[in-house]
Amino acid sequence: MSLTRERIEGLAPDQASLAAALKLVKPASWPVLAASTDAETLWGECQGSGATPYRVVTAADGGGYKCTCPSRKFPCKHVLAVLWLRVDKPERFESASPPQWVEDWSARRRGSSGRAPGKPKTEGEETSAAPSLDAALAEAATPATVDPKAAARAEAQRERIKAERETAILAGLDELDRWIADQLNQGLADFATRAAAAGRTLSTRLVDAKAGGLAARLEALGTELFRVGDERRADLAIERLGAMTLIASAYRHQDRLPAPLREDVRRAVGWSVRREELLADVTAPRASSVWIVAANLSEVQPDKLRRLETWLVNARDDVSQPRAAVLIDFVPVSGGGTGFPFTPGEVIDGEIVFYPSAAPLRGLLASRKTGVAASWPHPLPGLAAALKDYAATLSVLPWLERWPLLLANVGLRTAGKGALAITDASGGAIAVERGQSDQLMPLLGLDGLSMLCLWDGRIAQVLAADTPLGRWHHED
Repeated sequence: MSLTRERIEGLAPDQASLAAALKLVKPASWPVLAASTDAETLWGECQGSGATPYRVVTAADGGGYKCTCPSRKFPCKHVLAVLWLRVDKPERFESASPPQWVEDWSARRRGSSGRAPGKPKTEGEETSAAPSLDAALAEAATPATVDPKAAARAEAQRERIKAERETAILAGLDELDRWIADQLNQGLADFATRAAAAGRTLSTRLVDAKAGGLAARLEALGTELFRVGDERRADLAIERLGAMTLIASAYRHQDRLPAPLREDVRRAVGWSVRREELLADVTAPRASSVWIVAANLSEVQPDKLRRLETWLVNARDDVSQPRAAVLIDFVPVSGGGTGFPFTPGEVIDGEIVFYPSAAPLRGLLASRKTGVAASWPHPLPGLAAALKDYAATLSVLPWLERWPLLLANVGLRTAGKGALAITDASGGAIAVERGQSDQLMPLLGLDGLSMLCLWDGRIAQVLAADTPLGRWHHED
């Protein structure tokens, strides 16, 4: 069956879905849009609200489809938009070999006739007008009536809400300072045993004060303290409480800070930047390069959201660009899915827009091309140079908890009592997280390794390694 406008109208679950699809029929929404060489399969990546795009794949006639978005409508607006683009702008589709995720979908679908795009209504069921592309276009073409007075009132309300939040945050910071002083007066010898209970009430108050970033740090503190040995707990408590005190003080004096650091402080407290705002920010740092997907990390937060991190290595030896980047998304734990958009080992040729920061690291994937390959970057700094870079970063962002180290010509050695260490020819060494020992055994004894690690100042978590025998990736 050939794809026509009438076919798309028949697939749409309702008129609202077609109207939503129309908003996505624009180049900026689709960094990737392609068709198989036999023109039987279409796929694309659509920029959603998160750091990474939704992946859409559909049969060319719309007879089968899949999208990674959480919509409960089938087909969703993303699938409809791809089909609409195929009808109206077929030249936008690059002819290419399907990537692995498209091949996987095709393999699962092969041999079946696919699901029906819809079901007939039962007798007596309420009906509505059939979805229409023309109706969606007409609705979009109708200019919205803007009431200047209403717009002014809305702007005034936004400013009032922002001012109220600033006042609430400052009150929350005062309460945080008093709480930290109380804990220090009681002593830190047994702080780990009371941290969770003592911080729970204050964490709730910080959330009420719209300082969710600090609330998350406080709520995670109890768990962090019990992850380390007794000998480290007091020092770690001082580090974490000191960082929160520093963030609170910096927030009160943010008008004196450089703009990038001011953005760091506001995000640490709890302010966020919408995706659309960041992509439209011409001052935001940007890097167009080839990126290797090093690892995916997943962590369940106290707020019942799963934090998904996709770590990328810049494959180009360009000292003017960041050597690494991280894409971060959040999904409900109750959803059950991980939602990682890329698998370790994939290569992305695209532009990353970084959140303004004194040390840019987290970003959004703004655009992407298909069909690229890349080797691990060389040369890279050794241990001494990488640790010096970490110290320099810590000096401009002192509440930094971890930072990626890109290493070259290192090895993995045993360090006694089941521990491992990363070493180099100069005799330098850094400890590796004990929980990784079993995973890292295939790398033990190999020399000439290149690695991406996360370093917190004491322990390294190895995310990926390029070896003479092939590439190794951390499995979460």
